Amino acid sequence: MRFIGVTGHGLTVAAMHLRSLERFAFDSVLFPYSHVIMRDETYAPDVRRLLATCRERTVAVQTIKSISRGPWGSKEQSTATWYEPLVEQEHIDLAVHWVLGEPGIFLNSAGDLGLLPRVLDAAERFSTRPEDAELARLADDLRLSTLFA
Repeated sequence: MRFIGVTGHGLTVAAMHLRSLERFAFDSVLFPYSHVIMRDETYAPDVRRLLATCRERTVAVQTIKSISRGPWGSKEQSTATWYEPLVEQEHIDLAVHWVLGEPGIFLNSAGDLGLLPRVLDAAERFSTRPEDAELARLADDLRLSTLFA
């Protein structure tokens, strides 16, 4: 068996993945997906088109950066991630549950072993996607931001 996927980062990745899928029958795509990044008016429509294409072609969808809080900026880095992650369980729950609420996608965990148990805990307790308003409040209260300009 052979499986090959394509990965990318940034606000143009969904559009680039669509172009890649026109040229090659990739088995999977991997890209940033969170409530915060989906608030971007340019990125979100591209992601929706990509998700529809992947469903139509049975392409696996892997997502990253689900628990991103934003760039570290001048803060001292306290995890093994290149971005500042959410760390409180209730916040991780909301972010993970929102991502898992999208049918047919995979959520890849953050690259920090200290965060892994919290992400797994949230995933085990998933039942329904939280309302967008609840995630918008979290984004506003914690001043969440996208990682990409």
